[in-house]
Amino acid sequence: MQDQAERLREMMERMGPPSALEKTMAHPSSCRVIAVTSGKGGVGKTNISVNLALALAHKGKRVLLFDADMGLANVDVMLGLIPQYTLLNVLNGQKKLAEIITEGPGGIKIVASGSGGVQELADLTESQRAKFLDALVELQHQAEVILIDTGAGLHRNVLAFALAAEEVVVVTTPEPTALMDAYGMIKILHRERRDPQIQVVVNMASSPSEADEAGQKLVVLANRFLELKVKYLGFLLRDPGMVRAVKEQKPVMLSSPMGPSALGLARLADGLLSGKSGMGDGNLLQFFKKVTQIFGGKD
Repeated sequence: MQDQAERLREMMERMGPPSALEKTMAHPSSCRVIAVTSGKGGVGKTNISVNLALALAHKGKRVLLFDADMGLANVDVMLGLIPQYTLLNVLNGQKKLAEIITEGPGGIKIVASGSGGVQELADLTESQRAKFLDALVELQHQAEVILIDTGAGLHRNVLAFALAAEEVVVVTTPEPTALMDAYGMIKILHRERRDPQIQVVVNMASSPSEADEAGQKLVVLANRFLELKVKYLGFLLRDPGMVRAVKEQKPVMLSSPMGPSALGLARLADGLLSGKSGMGDGNLLQFFKKVTQIFGGKD
């Protein structure tokens, strides 16, 4: 974990000043860019990303869900969709970014990365990077909230998205190993960013008390050892309805809108909307400028 943090710090230090072209492209946007990540796989991160997007849309927000999980990009699978085009088609010059947006259920919009789509960001030329960032100027005005479903784990390609986002939701379970990996993610975000806005969601808890104990444990650890204020956003309990929804490839927000998971997700959405996070200069263009710069560093 220490070695990864040091390599990322070196990459951030090697970033040069923005080009003149990029400076002219810095159009302001009020959209919130929120990365949903986890310290390890198997904690339900993508499931929460998909359903949280639907919960926010149900509350009247224009939501775009960006699948940035390079290893297991499966947002479309969970929604039962087969996108005709993905981010890879954009980076290959075959399609414009606006042309690959898939209309999802509940009014949400989806950008699928496809196998290898996110990895291609690491190999963009300066000209390709400028064109890609330019396309984001239009995309960022299509949504009020943009959720970035990252990969899982403390890997460079995951951390690039988490470090670039103004807000980060870290998903964990009450399991000790999951909590330690979540703390590891928080620790790296703290080291690489001056004041990261981090919120924690505890998933698959057996009871509210177990969830609250796990969430507060991360809050206390971050405060005591990192002097960092982390917000405990809330929890979701183990729910057979959620398991069934995954098998049916239909989000629980749609399959069981009054079930415990859907109600819990609605509370998480309320927490995000009522919080003070995202009141700064949230901007999809700036987000991806940071992502491609981090990818551009060499180990």
